[in-house]
Order: sequence, then structure tokens, then C-alpha cells
Amino acid sequence: MFRHISIVDSVLASIDQHVAAHPPERGGGLLGPLGLPLIASFLPDSNAISTATTFRASPLFQRMLSRIEEAEPNLELKGIVHSHAEGVDHPSRGDAAAFADSLRLTPWLGRFVNPIVTNQNRRTEDHQVLLPNGLMSVFVSELTPHGSVDVRPARVQILPVGRDCAKLATALGAQAFTPSTVDVEGVGYVSVVLRTVGLQLKLLFPLLYPIQAPIVLAERTDEFDSRTSTLLHRFGVEHRNDRILPLPLTWDLNVPAESRLARALHAAPNPVR
Repeated sequence: MFRHISIVDSVLASIDQHVAAHPPERGGGLLGPLGLPLIASFLPDSNAISTATTFRASPLFQRMLSRIEEAEPNLELKGIVHSHAEGVDHPSRGDAAAFADSLRLTPWLGRFVNPIVTNQNRRTEDHQVLLPNGLMSVFVSELTPHGSVDVRPARVQILPVGRDCAKLATALGAQAFTPSTVDVEGVGYVSVVLRTVGLQLKLLFPLLYPIQAPIVLAERTDEFDSRTSTLLHRFGVEHRNDRILPLPLTWDLNVPAESRLARALHAAPNPVR
């Protein structure tokens, strides 16, 4: 029986950079919006207390996490990712005990996401994600009524937000900012801002992306001029005095997933100057 978790692709890139590209044991915290099975950001712990077989979060990490949760009350710690020696792609007994302790201290979470990163280059199971520098095996822990911890593999859905926004930014000659999370009338989204001359695009990605279309809002900036008006026209929007405009999307599931966003926004093949 599998559990399910969604992960933004930019989180995987950060885990690869800070964990998989280094010898074990390295790790950090996984954060996401309250109450949703979504991991939207990664907080590396470069000062963790670790050996080749153990990993324990550092006091500095705990302080940084507390500051983040105070500044962004809609975010919560979803779990801890750390690396193991090659071939040990599952939680150890010590890991399971640490998971149980974490859940007892934070019973409101209900579950703890516990990926294990190893230096392997082949994906053989549904709960595994292949990284450029290794393999991440994803597990979810839950406390049982008897107080023990139940650790099971988790099927992973990757939200290709970073990939698609980078392509769109290149097509528009825009700058893409780091993904964040936002709550809109009780519904959670992954939010990315793209900024180009005279225009800022805010894209709100649902958990079912890229099957489900994002919401796209265009906001005029002080640099708005005829070039930006032409860009809006290419998006199918006539220039109006409204500062914020919703952009209409034609979301065609017959278009390959990696091209769907750019096609839906009528993105130019060359940067807009």
C-alpha cells in the first residue's frame, strides 16, 4: 500500500545540489503548505551532526526553521531528507525511532515524509525518484494507535513548475523567481512570478499540474509601454486600464506536457525585446 506526496521539481534540484552531490550523511528539511501533501521548498542543514551512518539536525537548522515558520505561518515542516551509504535505500532502525520521536513532538502533522538519498543511478520502484547525482527513495511515516511508527513507501508526483517557468521565461525574455506557496480561498497553489519589461506575470499552479491548468494574472508595472501592450495582445488580451488582468488559457492535453504552458500562453519562440 502506497502513500502519496507531491514535490515541486525545484526542490528536487536543491536536494540534488545539497545532498546527493555529497558523501553521506547530508540532509535538510522539507517544507510545504499547511495540511497539503505538497513539498514546495527545501532547507539544507550544512551543520548537521552526522557520521557515515547517522544524521541529526543541527541547532542552527532548528533556529532557521523556527524563523521561517514564524515569518510564513502557512508553511510547516513536512519531513527530513538525508543520505545513506550506497545500497541502503531504506530507513534504518535509528531513522524509524527518530521519525517516531518527531511525530510525538508534532502530533498535529499526522505524517512525516522521510526520503533517503543514495548514490545509485537506476530507478526500480514507484517510490523512487532519479536525481542527476543519485536516487531518492521516498517514505512516509505515521504513528500507530499503539505508539509505534508505520513507515511505508510513497508514490511521488513531481510538479514540473521550475522546468516550465524557465522555458516560459526564456521565451518571453523574462526573469523567473523562486516558487512559493499561496492560499486562495482555502485552496493551495504553488506560485511563481515572472517579470519582464512593463509586466509581471503571477502563475498559480494547482496540485494536479500539468493535467490541470494554472491561473495566470498579468500585472502592469510602471514600465508598461506599447511593447508590453503588444505582448498582452499576443496573449489574446486587449489593452485596458486594469492594472491586473487574468490571462485566458486554452489548456490542450494533446500538447506534450513540457510544452503545454508555453503553448497555452502563446509564448513567442524568441525573447520579446
